[in-house]
Amino acid sequence: MPEPVKKRIYTSPVRKAQAEATRARVIAAAARLFLEAGYGRTSTAAIGRAAQTSEASLFALFGSKADLLVAVISDQVGSSTDFPLRDQPVWRTLATEPDKTQAIEEFARIARRAHERSWRLLTVAAAAAQDDSGVAEALKRGAGRRHADCQWLLHHVITVPDPDLDRKTDSVWTLISVENYRHLVVERAWSPEEYESWLVTMLTRSVIERDHG
Repeated sequence: MPEPVKKRIYTSPVRKAQAEATRARVIAAAARLFLEAGYGRTSTAAIGRAAQTSEASLFALFGSKADLLVAVISDQVGSSTDFPLRDQPVWRTLATEPDKTQAIEEFARIARRAHERSWRLLTVAAAAAQDDSGVAEALKRGAGRRHADCQWLLHHVITVPDPDLDRKTDSVWTLISVENYRHLVVERAWSPEEYESWLVTMLTRSVIERDHG
């Protein structure tokens, strides 16, 4: 009896490129419309029109409007070579340094750059989360990932001992929040550089100085 012929899975490079181009257009259109009109007032149909694609294609790519917002935010943050945090070789070098000041300064720079790119969209998402459980859950997952990154940094780079790790992770996670960036830079008109300097000071006090107190 002849063996059944296995179907070959073939993905056209042209079709793949077209899908990637469509995805990029949708993300760009959604980012612009979310910032201009807010999440609630921006329909997926409007995003599709702005991106020159169908609403059905949009849902095929992203699943839901909430998932699209998450993709937009991820694109804003993830477009930087700073992330994923633990994959960057700079941390292996800084982990070997006995003085952890450089690691604190690098982390503050990364936080500042991330907030500069994403604070507006995160503000839109926070407002949307009040009425959309999908957005609220996505923000919760994002906060969890940031907390895990802070814990990884403190444990593997700063070498905070285990008895202090949980509390210090919570402190760092709170200090680097986008809310603090928005309060100081947006509402109080600090420069991003002033915010970064403040963050270095606060992180040093929270993470390093207490070790010697």
